[in-house]
Amino acid sequence: MLASTTCFSQSISKQVIGTSGKTLTNSNLKLSYTVGEPVVGLMTAGGNQLGNGYYPAMDLQALSIDDANLNVQIKIYPNPTSQSLYVTHPELTTFQVQIADLNGKQLFEGTIEKDAALDVSSYTQGMYLITIESKESNKMNTYKIIKN
Repeated sequence: MLASTTCFSQSISKQVIGTSGKTLTNSNLKLSYTVGEPVVGLMTAGGNQLGNGYYPAMDLQALSIDDANLNVQIKIYPNPTSQSLYVTHPELTTFQVQIADLNGKQLFEGTIEKDAALDVSSYTQGMYLITIESKESNKMNTYKIIKN
């Protein structure tokens, strides 16, 4: 007994199904808006998936001022921690530090020296974002730390 199966697939393009809307253009820009149903179809930009309901007319890319060169050499330890954090780098000695919770509430802002203890013992257990900016090189990176 020989069975044959045929498969069909569907390709969904970016289309808006709306009850009303308009497209406005000038020499450089095109703006489309609708009132009604969201965009149909999966949209990605720069490896990020955009949710339905947003209609990009151009390729989007996340903006960042992070520098991979600083990221490779800077060390924040221990992570996870319960008491203190230390920041070190082979060449840099002074760092501007900001610590925020995941809701964006800033808990600490100040300047620390290389290998100086940063006390986090009063913070509740959870994840925090620590942004380190080098005073010497003016480069900035953000890291996730866990307080246990």
